[in-house]
Amino acid sequence: MIQSSRTARRTLSVLLAAGLGLTVAACGGAGGSGDKALTYWSMWRENEPQAQVLKESAEAFKKSTGIEVKIEWQGRDVLKKVAPALRGGDLPDLVDQEENQIRATLVANNAQRDLSGLYGSTTPSGAKVSEVVPDRYLTNAKKDGKLFMLPYTLLGFGLFYNGAALPEVASKPPARWADFTQLLAKRKSEGKTPLALDGDVGDYNSYWTIAVLQGALGVGKVSELAKDHAGTAWNTEAVKNALGEVRKLVQNGYFIPGYDGSKFPAVQEKWAQGEADFVNVGSWVPSEVGKKAVPGFQFKFMPFPAISGKVNVPSSTVGFAIPQRAKQAENAEKFVAFFLGDEHLGKISSVAKNLTPNAKLTAPPELADVGKALAEHELSRPLDGVDADYPGYNNEVFNPVNDQLIKGKIDVDQFLTQLAAAQANYWKKNG
Repeated sequence: MIQSSRTARRTLSVLLAAGLGLTVAACGGAGGSGDKALTYWSMWRENEPQAQVLKESAEAFKKSTGIEVKIEWQGRDVLKKVAPALRGGDLPDLVDQEENQIRATLVANNAQRDLSGLYGSTTPSGAKVSEVVPDRYLTNAKKDGKLFMLPYTLLGFGLFYNGAALPEVASKPPARWADFTQLLAKRKSEGKTPLALDGDVGDYNSYWTIAVLQGALGVGKVSELAKDHAGTAWNTEAVKNALGEVRKLVQNGYFIPGYDGSKFPAVQEKWAQGEADFVNVGSWVPSEVGKKAVPGFQFKFMPFPAISGKVNVPSSTVGFAIPQRAKQAENAEKFVAFFLGDEHLGKISSVAKNLTPNAKLTAPPELADVGKALAEHELSRPLDGVDADYPGYNNEVFNPVNDQLIKGKIDVDQFLTQLAAAQANYWKKNG
C-alpha cells in the first residue's frame, strides 16, 4: 500500500549464480561488480508489507549469488535524502520511488543510469524483463528514449465503489459523462450521497477537475494549457464547459456533506462505511480503508467517464532506479532482475496487495478491475502530468484555485481569471 505517499497519490546484469541465466551485457554507466554487496535505499518503512517482500527477496538473492543487499528503510522522503548527495557524497547503488519523483530528482540532474540493457536481461523465472514489464507502462520512465527506471508496482486512478451496494454499476459501469451524472442524480433522489472527497487534500480535489478536463479535451491537453506563460490559453468554450460540469457536481450537492472542511482520511473512511457511493483516488485505497470497510464490501473500480472521445485511465508506476555514480551498479541490476522474477514480484500482489506490471501474475481481488482497465484503455498521467512537467505548479497555481471551485466558493469565470494570474506569475518566476 502506498498510503503514506499522499503527494504521490493525492511507484540485473551479467551471469548470476548457477542456472539463473541472467545476461545484461550492455548496461552503460559507472560502477563494477567487484564487491559482493550493494546499498539499497528504500522508500518503504521496515514494518510495511512491501518491505517484507523486498527483505525476503534480498535474503534469497544473497543465498543464490553471494551478493549482500544492504537495505536502509528511508521511507517516502528517500529521494530528498539522495538529492544532496548528487552534488557530492556517497550515493546508494539502488533506490525506488514513484516515476515522477525519480524524474524530478535523478533525471532532472542527469544523475540516472541508463537501464536499457537491463531491460533485455532475463529473470530467474526465465522471462525477459521486457516481457515482465511491457513497454506500455514505460512511456514516462524514459528520457530521450533511454530507460531510467523499472517498475514493480502499477498505480491506477479512477472511481472506486462498493459492488455489493451498486450491482447495476458493477454489471455495466457508465463510460460516458452524461450517463454517470444521470446515475448521480438518481442516487441523490433516492436519499443517497453520490460522491466522497477529502477536501483538505489539494491533489484529491484536482483529481476530479483534471479528470473531467482529460475526458473533455483529451490526454495531455491540460499539461499543454499549463505551459502557456500568459495563463490565458484556458479561456476556451471546451474548458469552460468542462469546468461547468465540475461546478454542477457542487451545485447539485453530490459531494458528501462536510467534505469542504474535512480532514483526511475522515471522508474516505465514511465512504468505506457506506456513507457515499464513489471516491476518485488511486489504487492504494483498498489497502488504506480495508479494515474500516463494512462487512461484505466489494472493492470495484471504473475508469472516469469521458465527456467526449476515448476513456483514459491515469496511471503511474513505482520502481527501481540506479544513480549514475553508483559504485555497485551491476550488482544493483542483478538484484532488480532477480526481484522481477515471478516468485518475488508475485508477492507484491499476494502480500503487499498491489498491482504488478506482469499481467501473468494474479492481481489482488480488490484491484482486479484496475488491472483490467489499465490493460484495455488509453493510459494518461495522474493530473495529466502537470506536477511532473512543471515542478511546483500544482501547489502554487492549480490546486489553490481549484480548491475554491470545488468547494463552491468561486464560479468558472473567477476560476479562469485567478488561474491565469497565478500561472502568469509562476512562469514569470520559472520561465
